[in-house]
Amino acid sequence: MKKSDRSVKEKLKLDQMMRVLFRLSKRLTVQLVNGLFGEPFANEEVKSIHYGNAEFITDAYDRIVGDLFLKLVTVRGNFHYHVEFQTLNDQSMIIRMFRYGFEKAVEVAAGTDDGSGGGRNGMALLAFPRQIVIFLEENEAVGDELAFRLLLPSGVETVYTVPTMRYWTLTPRDLQERRLFALLPLQVFRSRKSMRGIADSHRSDEEKRRLFAQEFERLKTTIGQTLDVIRELHHQRLLRLGDIDRLLQVLDNILKYLYNRYGNDQQTEEVSRMIKTFIDPEVLKKGRREGQKEGIQQGIQQGIQQGIQQGVQQGKITVARKLLKLGVDIGTIVEATELSEEEVLRLDKRK
Repeated sequence: MKKSDRSVKEKLKLDQMMRVLFRLSKRLTVQLVNGLFGEPFANEEVKSIHYGNAEFITDAYDRIVGDLFLKLVTVRGNFHYHVEFQTLNDQSMIIRMFRYGFEKAVEVAAGTDDGSGGGRNGMALLAFPRQIVIFLEENEAVGDELAFRLLLPSGVETVYTVPTMRYWTLTPRDLQERRLFALLPLQVFRSRKSMRGIADSHRSDEEKRRLFAQEFERLKTTIGQTLDVIRELHHQRLLRLGDIDRLLQVLDNILKYLYNRYGNDQQTEEVSRMIKTFIDPEVLKKGRREGQKEGIQQGIQQGIQQGIQQGVQQGKITVARKLLKLGVDIGTIVEATELSEEEVLRLDKRK
């Protein structure tokens, strides 16, 4: 496999890990949006969260792919957000952010994202999503924002800016205080730059092994600090087991990526034990069930809302029938739809 092909596959895999962190429980995702964008949303204000299209084909038939687009449907209207994760910084990054924002604004205005594209007097409104770039690796060239000057045909000049997060400056405790719990697994990602620097250096193999050993000791310290914070949040009932399960899965995947590239089998096994013994496996299984159940309930609520026009009761029955076909247990359907057990059992006999 060519080095360029391997790099592309690695980036795709890492991007997938990042997206998982935005697909936790609604409460954690709302907290994350609040922390990243300075929003004041209360959990009960947010009716639903939607993950939008991130791939656009421009008029020149160029294919551009962003990382993450979210839409929050709230009691105050719909709000759109765009998050990009970056390791390197270059002058083209802000241009790409403008292109992503523009393409999403056009999509929403066209009504393909269930957005409201209407403007005054029938004039189209292009509303860019709120954006942020999260830089994971240390780079002193990264400031508080990215910006470029834009000269309009009218001669008016404006400045387009996108705020940044210098993630490498934040500790697990910082993330805890800012309630950015979903970003905790990315703490270990900060070691990648150092490891890549050692691997690409002209040092002897023996010297590289020594430096890698030192870096992995620092990494284990970071892992321990991250797990301590997750444990505290669980004891404080600020993290549900389903969310913890996903956080640990992402943490484990990033570590495997690092150790497979730069570590050895003994180091990999040692760190895997740290994560496996963090919480009782049986408790994690329960967390997976809770997370799955919560996902089902969120889907049910959306289905019920869609069925309101036909009557709330009919909407609940429609959703219950679909869940029965999927094999969801009676108790979960009763709890989520608020139908009685007898009603669900009758539907089960008719399915």
